[in-house]
Amino acid sequence: MNKKLNSGLALILPNKKLNLFVIFIVVLGIISGSLFLMVLNENDKSEVINEISTFMTNINTNNINNLNSFKNSLIEGMILIILSWILGMSIIGVIFNIFFIYMKSFTIGFSISSFILVYKYKGILSSLIYVIPSQLINILIILILGVYTLLFSKYLFKMIFLKDKTVNLGKFFKKYVLVFGICIILCVISSLCEAYLLPSLLKVIIKLFI
Repeated sequence: MNKKLNSGLALILPNKKLNLFVIFIVVLGIISGSLFLMVLNENDKSEVINEISTFMTNINTNNINNLNSFKNSLIEGMILIILSWILGMSIIGVIFNIFFIYMKSFTIGFSISSFILVYKYKGILSSLIYVIPSQLINILIILILGVYTLLFSKYLFKMIFLKDKTVNLGKFFKKYVLVFGICIILCVISSLCEAYLLPSLLKVIIKLFI
């Protein structure tokens, strides 16, 4: 049991330094996204308020196509995962993947602050519902995929330029494929939560508190 637990943790947390680096980028992105609303002008803030209000109204009136929401969320998530995974198999891809990690985290932070902007303290509850569980799963995907794509680029660099013979890229690639599969499964779960669970929970919040 302990061996399985340790192997599972090793899969999720394969490199302490890279783990901390990716977590730092994620936290930086969320904080930046949350603070970004402060620098927007009043017109842009009004657009954000209108979009959030329309979104919540559509939920409250059942004017949401859950299947389309699921498809759009799944396609968007799959594109990000596949693109990041492929770019991870190159050295230059590390730059793009760091950018992807930051921007995805930035979007989550911006969404959270948008709810709070519209509904003030009541928006805190709405933003928590928005984050849990779909966005938490997305953050997990970002962390796992981010660490492994950066690790692959690091190993590739060491093998090509430093001629490090201790690097077993073939063995690591098996884990890399496994991580890809896990991220795809998590993406499907996240999209299902976002399309079906999130609207139901937000509808309850609207009726009780907003």
